[in-house]
Amino acid sequence: MKGKLKQLPQKPGVYMMLDSLGNIIYVGKAKNLKNRVSQYFHHQKDRDPKVAEMIQHIHSFNYQVTDTELDALIEECRLIKEIKPRYNRQMKNVKRYMYIKIPTEPYPKVIAVNEKTEDDAIYYGPFTSQNQVEKAVQYLKDFYPIRKCTSSRLVKRVDGCLFRQLGKCLGVCTGNVSPEEYWMYIERIQQLLNGNSLDTVQDLSNKLDTAIENLEFEKAAKYREYYLGLRHVIGKQQLVQSSSKNRTILVVEFLEDTRLKLFLIKGNKLLYRKIVDRAKSEIEMRLYLIKVFSDKLLVTKENNGNRLTPEDLDEAQIIYSYLKKNRNRVLCFWIPSTHLKNESSLDAVVLKIITRIRSFILKKDLKENDKWLC
Repeated sequence: MKGKLKQLPQKPGVYMMLDSLGNIIYVGKAKNLKNRVSQYFHHQKDRDPKVAEMIQHIHSFNYQVTDTELDALIEECRLIKEIKPRYNRQMKNVKRYMYIKIPTEPYPKVIAVNEKTEDDAIYYGPFTSQNQVEKAVQYLKDFYPIRKCTSSRLVKRVDGCLFRQLGKCLGVCTGNVSPEEYWMYIERIQQLLNGNSLDTVQDLSNKLDTAIENLEFEKAAKYREYYLGLRHVIGKQQLVQSSSKNRTILVVEFLEDTRLKLFLIKGNKLLYRKIVDRAKSEIEMRLYLIKVFSDKLLVTKENNGNRLTPEDLDEAQIIYSYLKKNRNRVLCFWIPSTHLKNESSLDAVVLKIITRIRSFILKKDLKENDKWLC
């Protein structure tokens, strides 16, 4: 075992822990295989009990080197789905996926639910944090004059409920509010949840700063919880929308040598990945990319409208989080589907991609030369 640990490369990859019978009991990914795998065999204080239990059953390990960390993340996801290792299931945090639901009725309430049913309601999500969703929903109830009554049915009251008297609700229970007036506020909430009204988020951030300046720490704590809840919901909803729209993305990652790694992604699915020598001429690169798009995308069916499952969200999270984290060394190109079906439009898109790649390489080379000059 010690000899095998010494041979581990300091490169990205996936590793598989095996028991004495040769069964794969755990699959993991690593940015640096040598550092990550070695941690399991060094004594550590306060190690998670589930990890400590797994280590007792490790008899050997295998590993697979990948070109990039993104490759490792994708391979880890694929292997876990395929093999279903015992300890991946035991050590994975069980996520209780949440949704925000707006029923299609004259005076709907905005509620947090943990499943999506086949009804006519409007759903947002899935979201990965129950706490953040509940905070976001509480914010919507506090800052918009929508129904907050606990009863499922609309109970008529002449003077309205306590929330109306406090100015927190329009008072639909009085019978003096039209559905059109009420839905104006629901539509504003929808704009916010879709990420199309970020002024509201900025306003909440300003209120948080003001409360801190005025030493109103209790109010500041409440605003901070609302702010984090909204950020979580809006961010995840944008991720859901990007995947559901089945958008096409070309990812170009620059390796340490003179090569590029290309990833072609549609929605949350990886269609293609390959290393390309960046020394290719412009004509060669142009013909190559056109062939890739034609072979991999024109035969791919458009999104059939299926809803994004929690498992799909996990995969999308892996891909898009990596792209966001590594934006300084990874180029992303969003390719409209209409451009793929027109030869001249596709050619124009490819030329723009090549120009961006050449510009990025030039800037990268200049930075490297500046380091040597220093």
